[in-house]
Order: sequence, then C-alpha cells, then structure tokens
Amino acid sequence: MNADQDKASLFVKRLLQNPSLKNLTPLLREEQILQFLFVNSRQLHATLSSASFFPGMNWEQISGLLTQALHNEVDNQLMPEIEGLIRDGLDFSFIQFLREQALSQDKVKEKFYSFVASIHEHREARRELSGAYNAAKFHFVDRYIDEAFDRNEYVHFELTKVQRLKMGKEHIKNYIAVSLFLKPAILLLTAPNRQSSGTGGNGTLQLQFIEKAVAVIKEKLAFLPEQVIRSGLFANGSFQEHRSMDATSRIAAVLSGLCKNYRPNMEIDRGADTAEKSWLNVARRNYKFYGYDVKLLDEFYKIAAENGW
Repeated sequence: MNADQDKASLFVKRLLQNPSLKNLTPLLREEQILQFLFVNSRQLHATLSSASFFPGMNWEQISGLLTQALHNEVDNQLMPEIEGLIRDGLDFSFIQFLREQALSQDKVKEKFYSFVASIHEHREARRELSGAYNAAKFHFVDRYIDEAFDRNEYVHFELTKVQRLKMGKEHIKNYIAVSLFLKPAILLLTAPNRQSSGTGGNGTLQLQFIEKAVAVIKEKLAFLPEQVIRSGLFANGSFQEHRSMDATSRIAAVLSGLCKNYRPNMEIDRGADTAEKSWLNVARRNYKFYGYDVKLLDEFYKIAAENGW
C-alpha cells in the first residue's frame, strides 16, 4: 500500500467511526459515506487536495482512492460474514429434489461463495447484494416462510401447488435464500434496458433481457439447476407482466426490497408502525409500479402486523 492509499484508508476509517453509522449494516454504511462524498465533493476537494492529503489531484482521482479504500474496509467485515452465511447458513440439499446428481455440500458452497464474491465486485450489483445479506443475517426467510406455512394460505399454496415444489419447508427456505443471493447477478451483464414507467415497474427488467441473462449465468453456475438460476434472475422482473413467475422469484423480489435498507435495532416512535409493516404497506399500495405480487404482500403484511415486526 502506497502513501496515498494509506491516507485514503485512514480518512475512510475516521468516517466509518461516525456514531450515526454505528447501527447500520456494512453496505448501508458504505452507501451513506458514498452519498456524503458525493454531496460534499466541492468542500472535500478543497481540503483533500491540500499538501496534507492528496496535493495536485482532481476530485475524480481523490474520490477513486477513497471509494476503493471504503470498499476494502467494508469488505474486511462483509465478506467473512457472507462466507459464513453461505457455508454455515445455507443447505443445498434441495437441489436433489430438482435433479438427480451427486452433491458435495462443501464444493457447492465454495463455488457459490466464489460467484457471490464476484457479484460484490461489481458496483451496482454490490448495492443490490444488501437485500440478500440482510435477509440471511437477520433470518427474514425463516420468519416469513415459517409463518406462511403455519397459515397454509396463499404463499403456501403458490409454493406447493402452483410452483409444485415437492420438498419440505426447510428446503424451500434454502431455495428462496439462494434465489436472493442470485438476484443481483443480472447486473454482471451489460447495463440492461430498465423500464421507467408502465407495468414494468420501478427498476424492473424486461423479460427478454432476463431470458438472455439466464442463458449467460447458467454457464457460470453449472452446479445449480436452471430453475434455481431462473428463480433468482426473474426476481428482477415484474409479476404484472409475467404472471407465471415462480413463487420463489416473487418472494425473493419482495424480501430483497424489504431488506435492502433494513436497519437493525431501529427505535420506533410510540404509535408508529414498525419498519417492516410500514414498508410492506407502501409496497401493497404501489404493487403495480414495483411489479410485486399484491396477494403475497397482503399475507406478509398480515404476518408482520400480527407479530409486531
């Protein structure tokens, strides 16, 4: 590490120690600092281009150094956690219910982690990975799917009767968790044609692009059945356009959105809705815009309300 990298690392470490970031997840802390750098670029450049920091550098050069230093610092915490969530938290034995194959859990987990690590190196995909990370770390799949199976209503029906998953609840939960980690993989491809209006929703991708992405990604993930890859990538589409979208995709889409900006230990004002209930309620009202399944949202909203989530 050269002198400029040392200075950038030191500056970023100070920013990360800000008490206001203490309760944020690693990727949210990163996002907050990137926003701070962008909003205050003019003032920061005046300070950081001085002799004490990076003399003679323009803001693009300085921000590049700071961004890389920030990624490195966040990754020191984030990547060991993601590796642990995959190695210790995921069970890939559900694959055997989808196709006959000899399965080495350790090898599959190693290959899957390597792929997820490649996702996080891509700037846009890295941001989207926050939904999967938070969902896994804070057990969102477990909580909502356990409740859905106890209720035996819409979500359970869509998983077992419509998608026809002939496997137990624990296997289905792992199927959904893997789908969540795969969802950002679509951004590894050339920037897709995002739809900004109409039934495609806010940020949803056109189905033709998703189909092309499946063809590319499945070459990189030959150890996974194609329907699992499709489940993750189609979570980027709109249920309003693709009514045959798998239930696992629809659930991954909702949980990714719900968890992307999740803040653990957030204090709730007296009389106010919890963050989960509030997010699900807003999503219900705007389900067409976001491309969500409104019946799924309704059930998750009831689950959150009944459990005080």
